[in-house]
This record gives sequence, C-alpha cells and structure tokens, in this order.
Amino acid sequence: MIHLELGAPGARRAAERGDVAVIIDALRASTTICAALMAGAARVHTVLTVEEALVWRGDPTCRIAGERGAVRVDGFDFGNSPTELLARQEEVRGKTVVLTTTNGTRCIHAALGASAILIGAPVNATAVARAALNLARTNGCELTLVAAGLHDQARDEDVFAQALLAHRLVALGALAPGNLPSVDEQKSLEVFLHAESGQYLCSLGYEVDVRLCAEIDRWSVVPVYHRGYFESLAELAPR
Repeated sequence: MIHLELGAPGARRAAERGDVAVIIDALRASTTICAALMAGAARVHTVLTVEEALVWRGDPTCRIAGERGAVRVDGFDFGNSPTELLARQEEVRGKTVVLTTTNGTRCIHAALGASAILIGAPVNATAVARAALNLARTNGCELTLVAAGLHDQARDEDVFAQALLAHRLVALGALAPGNLPSVDEQKSLEVFLHAESGQYLCSLGYEVDVRLCAEIDRWSVVPVYHRGYFESLAELAPR
C-alpha cells in the first residue's frame, strides 16, 4: 500500500505505522541532499535549527548548509542550493554536510522511527522508487510518500513530485492508493517555474536551482537515513 501524506504530521503518521518513508521537498532540500552526495560528500546530517548547525562551524570535517526564507544563513558555508554544492565539489568532497532548512529537515525529523527514511525528488525518481519498494517488501511494511510542502501546506512542486514517485511505484508493481493523482512528466519544468516557491526562488536569483530540481531521473543516488546521517544507499550495500 502506498500512503500519500503531507508535511510533518504526515511524516509522523508514517513513523507511527512503521512505514518506509520517502521525504519529498523538491524545492530544494531533497535535491540538495542528493546533490551533496553526488558532489562527493561522505554524508549529510540534517538538523532542525540554525543554532544546532552552527555547533559544527569550525569542524574541519564538516561544511554547513541551509537557509531561512530561502536565503543562506549568515555564517554558513552554503545555502540550500544544489547547484552551489555541485559547483564547489572540492569543498564538499569527503565532508559531512550539516543541513538545516525551513521545511524539509522538519519532515525528516518528524519521520524518525519509520522503518526507513529515504529522500526523494524528481532528480532521483526512478531510483528512489525502486529502493523504497524493495525496502518495504524486505521489511514487510507499507510505504509513505511525504510531500513536505510549506509549513505543512501543500505546494505544487511537492505534489507533482509525490505523484511522479507514486506512478513510478505503480509501474514497479506496487499497490496503488485509491485515487492516484495524475502527472504529466513533460510539464515538470513548467510546474516548478510557475509554482509559488519556484517564482520566489527565481526572484532571488535561484532560477538555475529551480531548473535543476525539475529534472527527472538526472541521478540514481538514493539518500537513506543511517545512524543519524543520510548516506548513499549504494555505499551502505554489503560488498
């Protein structure tokens, strides 16, 4: 069974059921976590507050990233910007990226206690759908797609990404929810650019982020929560 949930309350419900939870904050936390791992970060540590993130300032093994109101926090190494992390890979490679955002990291922490927590977005849609379904079957549990939204209210880009992942799961043989939302993959960029969050980010000069976040299946990376950090599922696989 696929559950479609919204915001931190939905993430908590997924944890209470013991589901595999996929957290979707398409603009931009989910994409930023994927980008950090693609840029060579060893892992990503998500925290709730700016103060928690700043504790790690000065640790040579860490880089601090995040935003409030979509703007990089003073004293942070990076904003919540996937393109910035990719452009500065030499500063990220091998480090722990400590990330705090307005919505995505809240939903992640609300999901603690779930059977597994994965990070999903259009950029890794097929890979995360396959991994989530495999984990749900292995663990004998259900699966929840959590659209982070803004302050627990739905946002177009997250609803689109949630529907995209739901359709990927159905194509892989998962049992669909009762009313599977429709999705037109060809309109991904249009949805992201015209979404309220997308327009706001563009007004701040982050259109390049919005365009990257709208790309479908750009990467095969699957961030999975493991002992307090997000790491690539491939890196955690037994060898």
